Amino acid sequence: MPDPERLDPRRTALIAYDVCRRALTPPDAARRAAIRPVLDAWVSIIAAARAVGVPVIYTTPVSRADGADVVMLPTDLSAETGVPPLTNGIEGSEGAGFPDEIAPRPEDYVFLKRRPSAFYGTGVGELLHMLRRDTIIIGGGATNRGVETSVREAFNFDLKTVVVRECCWGSDQAAHAYSLDKAMKMYARIRHLDQVMAMLRGG
Repeated sequence: MPDPERLDPRRTALIAYDVCRRALTPPDAARRAAIRPVLDAWVSIIAAARAVGVPVIYTTPVSRADGADVVMLPTDLSAETGVPPLTNGIEGSEGAGFPDEIAPRPEDYVFLKRRPSAFYGTGVGELLHMLRRDTIIIGGGATNRGVETSVREAFNFDLKTVVVRECCWGSDQAAHAYSLDKAMKMYARIRHLDQVMAMLRGG
């Protein structure tokens, strides 16, 4: 069995899940300060991935401005709030782009995403196959929603997955913690940022 504390950069890709401006650089100053450590963690892990030749794959959650692709499914959340259970940014808007500190480079990959999974309807799975990558590093928000959905789907695709704690966030702290400490442990390795960076360097 492969060493669980090592990553082969030749077989690994980094998925920067929904690291858009809307989430990581919100207009409210207090929210922006609270989320800043997550953005700093992304700066570090993206730099580490690029340094060893690991492809960086970005996703951003978008819907059409006219809402034609927004579906009001009958869920408990939609019944309680009166809004769709899935809310995205507007395709082409500034908020759907990425903070300057972690802006994609020409060699990176960017996918628009209309559903919680990083894989559903995006082409990310096909890209990993073409690049011959069977391992992903992932983080993003919300932890218990989109990240966990993507981790579960990656498991179904037989992808080895490492979740970076410091690169995850969620407005519901109890759900965020449960997802990292309990729910995703069946499907992935959950590691701190410094551990993942060491794994990329060879353990």
